Amino acid sequence: MHTLAMDLELAKRLKRARKRGGFSDATTAARHFGWTVATYLAHENGSRGFGWALGQNYASAFKVDDGWLMTGRGRPSASDKVPIAGYVGNGGIVYSSEETRGAGPIEAVDLPQGDYDEFAIFKMRGPFYFPAYRDNELVFARKDAGPPLAHLKHDCIVRTNDRRTFLRTILTVSDEGLFSLLGFNDSAPIEIGLEWAWPVEWTRRP
Repeated sequence: MHTLAMDLELAKRLKRARKRGGFSDATTAARHFGWTVATYLAHENGSRGFGWALGQNYASAFKVDDGWLMTGRGRPSASDKVPIAGYVGNGGIVYSSEETRGAGPIEAVDLPQGDYDEFAIFKMRGPFYFPAYRDNELVFARKDAGPPLAHLKHDCIVRTNDRRTFLRTILTVSDEGLFSLLGFNDSAPIEIGLEWAWPVEWTRRP
């Protein structure tokens, strides 16, 4: 017998499964798999429950364990599938996964089981930062890690005041609050204001 509390917990797991599957929003996922959008949205927001047959379909689509999805027991899968936040290209420019995915799912990577909620994961594209970073290397940046001033001399994913995003080393800060940012193959740093900085905590080579 379904109860409202059970349906809400089921909905939470379905939402988690959808994100693990690389879909940032429910409507895109429903359309991608040919599901009725209104029905899927009702299942994910908990206003309508669903049974094992449909649960197995959802689990297969999102590549999670159906027993976990329906009961909450065990783990979603043997490894954690974590969506990529963006890609780092020439010049250290960061392109968000939303910009590059088209109509398909966001790329997700298999990682050892763990808690990755505090990190945004970026993927290097191309040889532009070699040997500091390699093509397809994963960069783990800690979100909400304090103001940019706290990360001088560190590699960071930074958002500038003019709304651009880069992977750069923060060198210094001026009295006017402008940060000196150096790319790995740049001849000279740029001086610019920052909205935020996420320090690179660790990487995973391909």
